[in-house]
Amino acid sequence: MSKQPLSHYSPKFANKAWSDADGYTTYFSCPYSNKIKKSSSGWKQWGRQRGLYTWPIEDSLNKDLETDAAIIYEKICSYNEIIYEERILWSQFLLSQLVRTPTYIRYETKARDIFGITEKPLHDRIGCKDCGDLTFIANRDWCLLLADEDDFFVRSDNPVLQTGFIELPETCLFYPLTPKLCFVACSMPPSWNGFINKPNETRGYKLAKGAAHLYNFHQAKTTGESLILSPKHDGAIAETMFKDVLGIYPQPPFSIHILDGNNTQAAFESIRQLMSATDGFNYPNWNPKELQPFYQK
Repeated sequence: MSKQPLSHYSPKFANKAWSDADGYTTYFSCPYSNKIKKSSSGWKQWGRQRGLYTWPIEDSLNKDLETDAAIIYEKICSYNEIIYEERILWSQFLLSQLVRTPTYIRYETKARDIFGITEKPLHDRIGCKDCGDLTFIANRDWCLLLADEDDFFVRSDNPVLQTGFIELPETCLFYPLTPKLCFVACSMPPSWNGFINKPNETRGYKLAKGAAHLYNFHQAKTTGESLILSPKHDGAIAETMFKDVLGIYPQPPFSIHILDGNNTQAAFESIRQLMSATDGFNYPNWNPKELQPFYQK
């Protein structure tokens, strides 16, 4: 019997900016001691888990999505404006990053068991360019956050931090691109229409000293089991923050639930109950209010 694939839930091209010659520093939840520990990891050795999905899906992620997404990633990191078709593909990549993690698959599996669902979506983990949800990212304003010269961003095994349901104007998405640069799909005004809005050009903002750690706090909090940072950025701040908050409220799997009319509170509650049942922990209400709204200035 052939081995199951080493599924790359966080692709190598998007991780390597955090590595030096020896790789990453990793903070992780140790399943044996129930403590947060840290270690070194080779730059190709993090962001993968055997058997998350099949060989055909792993191959398709590489050939049909990541090859092109890597080019767009380099453009965005170089502060180049991209065309609308590239915005759609980048949105597909971000949504794929949300649904292919061990955390998301754990919650999805529990939901399937609860409701007796056996069929699988047609475009499992990869998505497609015709998916209507892509417009809810592509038609937001985008911006880039540049960390202060003394600060940095980390990368979590839930690499996209999504603050709410993708359909809601107040939702924003954060995706660290490098230790110095974070992509944001912004919150929008209440009148925003995700299907017809024409977004502004992507803008960049330099953060004040210490501000990047707010985002690191939330990245650490929504981690599943581990995060990486550049070894040169490890220190007292990282030790204190990550050992206190790593994984205390994993990224909610918002796309599992379809919004029903205007009753968003019931949808949030449904996700909270699913997470609580899966993890055997009574999570409080999800409330990332300090990250939203996040409008362009």
